[in-house]
Parts: sequence; C-alpha cells; structure tokens
Amino acid sequence: MSEEETEQIDEEQEDEGVHLLDYLIVLAKHKKLILKITLPVAIITFILTLFNNYFYQAQTSIFPSQKQETSIASQLMGQFGIIPGPRDVNIHNNQKLFVEIIKSRTFTDRLMDRFKIKKSDKARKLLLKKISIIPDFTDKKGFKLNESPLMRISVKNQNPQRAADMANAIVEELNVSINNIAISTVSQRRLFLENQLKQSSDALIESEEAIKSFQEQTGILEVGKQTSMVIEKIAELQAQITAKEIELQVMKSYSTASNPDFQRVEETIKALKKELANTDTNKDDSKNLLIPTSSIPALGLQYQRIFRDFKFNETLHQIIVKQYEAAKLDEAKDGTLIQVIDKAVPPEKQGKVRILGRGKALAMTLLAFFFACTLAFAVEFHGRSSANSDYREKLAALRKHLFFKKNK
Repeated sequence: MSEEETEQIDEEQEDEGVHLLDYLIVLAKHKKLILKITLPVAIITFILTLFNNYFYQAQTSIFPSQKQETSIASQLMGQFGIIPGPRDVNIHNNQKLFVEIIKSRTFTDRLMDRFKIKKSDKARKLLLKKISIIPDFTDKKGFKLNESPLMRISVKNQNPQRAADMANAIVEELNVSINNIAISTVSQRRLFLENQLKQSSDALIESEEAIKSFQEQTGILEVGKQTSMVIEKIAELQAQITAKEIELQVMKSYSTASNPDFQRVEETIKALKKELANTDTNKDDSKNLLIPTSSIPALGLQYQRIFRDFKFNETLHQIIVKQYEAAKLDEAKDGTLIQVIDKAVPPEKQGKVRILGRGKALAMTLLAFFFACTLAFAVEFHGRSSANSDYREKLAALRKHLFFKKNK
C-alpha cells in the first residue's frame, strides 16, 4: 500500500471521528433540554411503579361431566359388543367449548345485564380481563395442556363478595348456555328419529301385507328352517347396517368426522358390511341368499324375497323404536353438564398488581430520551441554518406559501 493511500485512509478515519464528536457535542450542548424532557418522565414512571392496584380474586372449580345418553352411542354399541373408549378427548373438547362460550359476546352481555354493567366494547374487554380461566385454549402464549379434568374460573374485583358472586354467576350462566345447546341437539335427534320411525312403520306394514297376500294367493305358509334362519340372519345384518347409517346421519348434525364416536360408528358399519358379505355366498343373486337359487322353486324363491324384506323391516323397526324411546328419555332428563367441585367464596386475602410495570416504565423513559435527542438535533440544525441568508430566504418563501392570504 502506497503512502498516499495510507494518508487518505487516515484522513477518512479522522473525518469519521470528527463527525461522531460533533454528534456528542450537540447532545452535550442541549443537555438541559434532554434532561427537561427525560427526567420528568423517568421520575413519574418510577413513582407509578411504587403504587399498586389491590383486588380480591374469587375462584370456583368445575368438572365438565359427561351426560350418559341411553340412545345411539350406548344402546347400539352395547348390542354389537363394542365398549366405548376413554372420555379424555370429550372432556378436553368440552373444556374448549366452555372457554369459547364464556368469551363470547352473548355470554358477556348476559353477565353484564345480571350485574347491571353498562354495555360497551370497552366494558366487555375490561370484564374479560378480570376473568381468568385454566385451561384457557384461546390464549396461545400462556396455554399449557391441563392434565386435570377440572376447570378453574377466577374473577378479580375490589369487592370480595362481588368477586365471588360473579364467579358463581359465570358457572350458572354457562350451565344455562350448555343446556340450551344440549336440548337443541337432543330435540333435533328425536325429531329425526321420529320421522325415521314413521317411515319404518309404513315399510313394515307394507311388507306384512305383501307376505299375507302372497300366502293367500299361493298357499305357501313357510319355507324350510335352514332357509328361514339364513334369511333372518341376512335381514338382521342389513337392518343393523341401515340403523347405524341412520345413527351416522344423526351424529352429523352435531358432530364432525374427527369425533371418536363418529369414527367408531363408521368402523362398525364396515365390520357389519364385511360380515354380510361373508354370509352372502350366492354370487349370482344380489339379494343375499345362502342356498343356490337353482335348487329352490320359483315360488319358494319369491316367498323368500318377500319374507326377507319383512324380516329386514321388522328388525329395523325394532332398532329405531329403541333409539326413539332413548332419545325421548334424553330429552326429558336433567341436562346438567357441569358439576361444581368448589363453589366460589369471598376471599379474605387481597392481591396486588403494579399500576405500571418496571419494563413499561423503562421503555417509556428510553422513548422520552430518544425523543429529546431528536429534538436537540432539530434545534441545532435550525440554529445553524438560521445564520445562512439563503436558508432564511427559503424559509420565508415556505411560510409565505403555507398560509392562505386574501389578494388585495
């Protein structure tokens, strides 16, 4: 490297040092301005960190109980020897549903009406801020999976009695909301099954009339015992498949394909269809006959088909009747889905929280400092530029064009 290049680099470094010193000189020159802005903010924020807001926090613990339904999920699964799986997933889903309901606008409005709180968006946010829920599935940052099936609802208030009353009121209103949803779901299922029952009754009557008419016309009263057993077995399997498909349609009105019970019903349908396919060894007849059709007289074959339809409709009708009666019982029984483990009581000990946190106080002080430094540089720039006549002329022209003046 030549001497000229070295000298040039040294000059550039000296220039950079001069520029940095210029900045520091400006800050030192306007230190009073910086202190006048930064110091009051620092003092005020520090004082605010010394003050606390005092409150009382009341807590209640609830258990999202599982309503024992006698229809569909229990009765039919019992018929096929299927043992229901664990309810941990259902409890988890119920907890998530409860949190969403509590944070909904309709729920908070009912709570505000109950405690005579004036409704507004600001009031709703303030109310929800005073309510804490464990586990809270809507809080992505602070959420941790709760292994306990219990839910804990806490309410903060300056009045201990009001805090306890609000916590208990949340549970009561939550129970009302859940029951309304449950009653609506059960009613829909009962109405659907009622319509299916009417259709199955009409189909059973038609098949009874058909078999009676055939017997009167042909004189055939019954078929062989072996054939009758096969027909009854096939008809029973077909009826069970149809009943499970009806159950699946009912579940679609209040559940999704990811629901474990929904998936369990689908697996049951597949198993029944597989069993039906194994029973049906006659490949030439799609009507499910075990005995080869060539060995059965034409009238006997026709009677078997009519008899099979009758047994199918009879079995299906019996299953739907049981489902319908169970749905009516579910609709009539008490729909309490929440069990209170610990009722909220007025707390004796006060809690406290700083009016202004230390982190926020430090951030506000730094913000004031940077603002003061920026203002100091602006004042320095204006002072230096004011000595320039060209700058003063441009500034005067700018002021002239900024204001509207009437032409005389």
